[in-house]
Amino acid sequence: MGKNYSKHLTKQIGENLLVAKLGELGIVASILTGNVPDIDILAYHPDGKSFPIQVKTQRKGSVSVNAKHFIKISFDETTNPSKITQKVLGKQKINKDLIYVVIFCRKELEAAKFYICTQGDIQKIVDKNYRAHLVKVDSVRPKNPKSTHCTYKEKDLLKFEDNWDLILKT
Repeated sequence: MGKNYSKHLTKQIGENLLVAKLGELGIVASILTGNVPDIDILAYHPDGKSFPIQVKTQRKGSVSVNAKHFIKISFDETTNPSKITQKVLGKQKINKDLIYVVIFCRKELEAAKFYICTQGDIQKIVDKNYRAHLVKVDSVRPKNPKSTHCTYKEKDLLKFEDNWDLILKT
């Protein structure tokens, strides 16, 4: 059996859908290949301004992230070494203005939903969701006590649906 390319295909589908949508809006956009941190697409306004965009595409489920990218987390194993507790210490320093486009493309490509926000908005969502999860598990991650895995769902992004003005006014 061959290699599973589903994650790569999902990424490719989302980036190309966004480039096409940006073209409809009169914005020239190009997908960056390779590992450019936090930038998947470079867009160019007709007024001469260029800007980076981070794209996340989901075909099913929720978006998974490493919370450490967005928030500062401490681990305490002094109280009880068999129960490592976690605590959120605050937010990481990030480019809060970086445009994030999260695409949920569950069925046909025409049914794709676009959520346009900033990395700062995603940071707030991750912070809120991670803290809520820690409360639920009494600050001890059950399977892997040092895990910093976090998810956010489409419902967390509803207020950003089709927020194209964020891009048009950049």
